[in-house]
Amino acid sequence: MRMKKMILVCTTLLILSFNTKAQEAVDSTKTSVGEKIDKWQSKLPLNFSGSVDAYVQTNFIPKQSNDVLNEAFSPKANSFQLGMINFMLSKEIKKVGFMADIGFGPRAEAANNTLYANSIIAIKQLYMTYAPAEWVKLTLGNFSTFFGYEYIEPTANFHYSLSLAFQNGPYYHTGFKANFTKNKFNFLVGFFNDTDHKDDKDRNKFVGSQVGYTGDKFSAYLNYVGGNESNLHDTTDAFKNYKSSLGFTGSATLGKKSKGSMAIDFAWHRFRQIASKGDKATHAQYFTTYLYSKYNIKDNVGIGARIGYSNNNDLAIPYVAGPAKHFIDVTLTSNITISDFLSVKPEFRIDYADKKVFLSRTGAGSNLQYRLMLATIFSF
Repeated sequence: MRMKKMILVCTTLLILSFNTKAQEAVDSTKTSVGEKIDKWQSKLPLNFSGSVDAYVQTNFIPKQSNDVLNEAFSPKANSFQLGMINFMLSKEIKKVGFMADIGFGPRAEAANNTLYANSIIAIKQLYMTYAPAEWVKLTLGNFSTFFGYEYIEPTANFHYSLSLAFQNGPYYHTGFKANFTKNKFNFLVGFFNDTDHKDDKDRNKFVGSQVGYTGDKFSAYLNYVGGNESNLHDTTDAFKNYKSSLGFTGSATLGKKSKGSMAIDFAWHRFRQIASKGDKATHAQYFTTYLYSKYNIKDNVGIGARIGYSNNNDLAIPYVAGPAKHFIDVTLTSNITISDFLSVKPEFRIDYADKKVFLSRTGAGSNLQYRLMLATIFSF
């Protein structure tokens, strides 16, 4: 009897030892792959990174329409759809550096004007930097906006779909900016072409600024962008067409282990237009408010919610469905990391409008729009 017990104990220990060694071998392989990639990238003359993404979603009304309204970056339903291929090349040598960011596909094209974007390629960013001191960096070229909370790159957001706050810009700026840092504070000033333009039609320019604080558990940024969009050489344009945008973004990590976080993004946009010399100015405005929350259930699984309200009383929001004046959208997303390179995002979103600008299953107007999505993102 004792012999049987000893044999059983020894067999169990052997199995546990084998499983431990097998797991160690798997972990060693993973580490080896990671080390090989890091070693390979370290030999390259440039820093290289990027992503590939795709999605499939349903709008629950396939017989009526395959379009998803109020969405410029994942606008198609009931079909497998492509996002974009993104390549980023960068290098810093002592005080100088550069970034070349190229995108291919619908997602990249939607955020770039047609002069520099088509179905083949889009220049997302292209800029050079010079840091004469540790506390200042100067940038010249085309770079992503500092305004707002979300990004065009799917790897930089928890949610895959994008909010109305991001959809109506700004997306990027072309011009010059200077960043100053002091301890945990940062200050930015810039001088740009018209917002979301790679080039400009005249000498009118936009200005931008930011005051920010980045702490261990909390960060906050106050942003401003404004300028005159008019073209004095084109009689079809308004004589003066000013746009100013003011925004606040704040975020905080929650819990002792920082597994959760919350964020807020508020943006107010105002237009002031003078049709011709001597005319009175007309005014229009809109604002958006979004709350974000997320929690990591495990190291590779997170859940998050985004709730937003958009006020369109003056019918000034450029890209929304119909004449509705109030929009609310709620998005629930799970972010599942399959490996160091691949993540999957199941997502459910509801859009509400105070007027029946959406479609129902019968083809009639509806105040609500539903969508269920599955997105995949490969990053390197």
